[in-house]
This record gives sequence, structure tokens and C-alpha cells, in this order.
Amino acid sequence: MEQLLTFIANHPILVGAFAVVLAALIATEFSRLTRRWKELDTTQAILLINRRDPLILDVSNSTDYANGHILNAEHLPPSRIESGNSQLLKKLDRPVLVYCKNGQVSPQMATRLVKLGFEDVNLLRGGLAQWISDQQPVSRGKQGKPKGSGGKGSGGKRGKQRKK
Repeated sequence: MEQLLTFIANHPILVGAFAVVLAALIATEFSRLTRRWKELDTTQAILLINRRDPLILDVSNSTDYANGHILNAEHLPPSRIESGNSQLLKKLDRPVLVYCKNGQVSPQMATRLVKLGFEDVNLLRGGLAQWISDQQPVSRGKQGKPKGSGGKGSGGKRGKQRKK
């Protein structure tokens, strides 16, 4: 015990940095354990889509949504996730799968959805980038035309797609 006190007295900056990192780790883990939405990997998200027909919400910006999104995903920018959105509030009973381009914005939007009253909110870990990395199909533009990503369901129409 005496050696520990000597170490602390000789290295206050190191001990202080350790305390800050430890406090941040504890706070992060506490918030992760108490949040009211679930984080799903690609396989779990596919199971959710196939078994429970969730409301799939893409909270990316318009350009990212047009460049590619999960089939049947609704584009809902963060500014439209609010208590006055009657179209959204009509779907409170459905499970929700929310994602964005890289998984940076979607955690805040998942929290907003929970506050609006959605009870079964799920987040796609890694966002659309991880979805594509796992070779899952995506749609392009507002019409939902398949974009060849090498995944199942892409139909092998890679050569017929034009880049916008």
C-alpha cells in the first residue's frame, strides 16, 4: 500500500489521466447498459427484416440515401424525427431498424425514436457501410432499383447500372 501511495505522489499526471479514462469507460458502459434500443449486426438485422417486417429508417442525408440504401428503407432525415411528425407516429407499434451511412448519426436518432414512444428500436451497427461490406444488396435512388453489391438478390445486373 505504501508503494502505491508513493507511485501516486510521484506520478500525479499519469494517475490523473488513468482516473479520467476509467471514469469515461465506466460512463460509456453505464450508458450502453441503460439505453433502451438494441444494436444489431448485419445478420441480426436480416433476421429482423425477414421475421418481423420492421420500419426501416435511413437517417442519412439525401445524397447518401440516393447513392444507396437498404431495400424498402424510408428516408427520414434527423430533422423530421420529431413529436409533430404524424406519419411517423402512426407506426409506433412496429419494430424499427434505423441506420445511417457510417453509424455516427443513428444512435442519437434511435434515442429520439425511443423518446417518441417507439418500444422496439434497433440500430444497424456500422450503418450502411457495414451492410455493404458484408455484401448485402442495396437500392439506389428513390425508385429502389437494385445496385449490384455482390450480395444475394443483386441479380447480377452490375453492368447495367450507371453511376450518378
